[in-house]
Amino acid sequence: MLVKAGMLTMEQHDYILKLQKQAKRKTENTVKRNGAQTMEKQTLGTPKNLPDNTKKEVVLLKPEIIVGGIKFAVYSNFMTAVLTKTDCFDQNITVAQVKQALLDKDIRAGIVADEMIEGFIKSSGFKTKAFKIAQGITPIHGKDAKIKFYFDRDYLKAGGLTEDGLIDFKDRGEMPFVELGALLAEKTPMKESQNGKNIYGDEVEIPPATDIELKFGTGAQLSEDGLKILAEVQGFPVHTMSGHIAVYQEYTTEGDVDYETGHINYDGNVNVNGRIKSGFKVKGNNIQAMALDGGIITADENVNIAGGINEGTIYSRGSVHAKFINKSKLLCLGDVIIEKEIVDADIECSGRCIVENGKLISSRITAKMGVQTKNIGTDMSEPNIIKVGHDIFSKRELEKNRKAMDKLKEKIEYYFENRERLKEENSNLENQITELAHVQDRAQLEEKNISSKIILLEKDGTDTQAIDGHKKKIDLLKMDAQKAEEDLNTCFEKSAEIEKIMENQEKEINDLEKTQDNLMTEKSNLLAWAKDNPGKPVVIAQGSILSGTIIKGLHCEKRIGELISYTKIMEIQFTCEDGLKQNIYEMQIGSI
Repeated sequence: MLVKAGMLTMEQHDYILKLQKQAKRKTENTVKRNGAQTMEKQTLGTPKNLPDNTKKEVVLLKPEIIVGGIKFAVYSNFMTAVLTKTDCFDQNITVAQVKQALLDKDIRAGIVADEMIEGFIKSSGFKTKAFKIAQGITPIHGKDAKIKFYFDRDYLKAGGLTEDGLIDFKDRGEMPFVELGALLAEKTPMKESQNGKNIYGDEVEIPPATDIELKFGTGAQLSEDGLKILAEVQGFPVHTMSGHIAVYQEYTTEGDVDYETGHINYDGNVNVNGRIKSGFKVKGNNIQAMALDGGIITADENVNIAGGINEGTIYSRGSVHAKFINKSKLLCLGDVIIEKEIVDADIECSGRCIVENGKLISSRITAKMGVQTKNIGTDMSEPNIIKVGHDIFSKRELEKNRKAMDKLKEKIEYYFENRERLKEENSNLENQITELAHVQDRAQLEEKNISSKIILLEKDGTDTQAIDGHKKKIDLLKMDAQKAEEDLNTCFEKSAEIEKIMENQEKEINDLEKTQDNLMTEKSNLLAWAKDNPGKPVVIAQGSILSGTIIKGLHCEKRIGELISYTKIMEIQFTCEDGLKQNIYEMQIGSI
């Protein structure tokens, strides 16, 4: 119809039909190769440089005869096509015919040069040996970036092992210390992945490699090549929950934290050579003191109290060590390790709660990784309530993180909206500036024209009234130009002020986005930590557990009805006879 109407030539008609035929064949071939079931191992050999992103063995699909008595076959990863000659091979076949046969099979990429095809036609050696007619582009698997740390990131452990394999609770490990310029961490850069292309021209996608940002904070600096973090000061290296590597120096008090020192808020480690007294706050990285008597500690890392914690409050993103705890509240991400006893305390930790050689008395303990002590309860005390397997601290931290992220999002949205408003205001000022500049130009031009008229009238010297009128017009024009000049200066000042505000807000947005990124990293690290450290709903008493003690697991709980000794209590899940687990749990009592 289009040819008859004169809208297409016959040559165009034939070319379109050819393309349609090829498109149809491409679809059929795609379906065929995606659903290919018949694969035969051939003696033609496996081609080199095949992609290693498949677990399946690369085999030759069932060959077929194409033009000129040529046997054509494709490997199962669609990266290589080969030809062999049959006994019916036509010696007079041309390169163009071979290439058209490949096109008919939808082979579009990686076809060898015409000279090589000509060599295949003329050679007599391809009846048993395969000729590689097309080769795809092999994808390149990237490598994830890695960071190697040159300091111990988990030095404060629950105790080292003695020669006989028992835990030595006195062995806490030494806090790492680095000199100025020390190498703290080194990054192996990411090697990017590169997608390939098969012989049909389809892209062969592989997963992209993952990069890691090398973050540094207080007391650390980035090397010139951006791949190393070095210590900027002497001090104690840390790897924070937000992913920053920092070196903290130490603030040391002469004695107690009291009215003489006031609160302490230090971006580094704090060493109190005395007591932290009631109502006084100490905030820092690693914090150690002789005793905590009613004070409040907030630590980004670990807390070490040489004496006891009495009516104090501790929040720590590390572990807490002390001789005893009395009437206090502790929240921490790591372990709570106490030498003698815990009395009337509220403790929530994502690690273990360990009393090395004493008792748990009238306390409420939540420990994700379990509780280990000598004795639980006394005849005269209120019963202990112990929760194991629960991760309240991480849940609270994630909730805090979520709220902080929401506030940041609101602030960023506010700044973006305000920036758009300021842009519009500045755009209006620019329009005013343009209009005022036109007013000045028109006034100057009109003044020039009137001045020319005055000169002509003054030469004639007869119409003094007209001359006076023109001079008054010039005075008015000068007043208009002066007013426009003043307005222009005002607009320029306002525009400069708006641009300064926008510049400051841009910096603020960048800072907020960095904080947002840190919170996202912190969230990821918290979730990863929670995943890598599944809870242990277990209570171990190396002495006795008094009746009335309540032990709660994730799914069930148990109230101890009578005195038991040398006991391990663990939440277990029942299984059926066929080995399948049931949704039934029990706190099981066993001996140690």
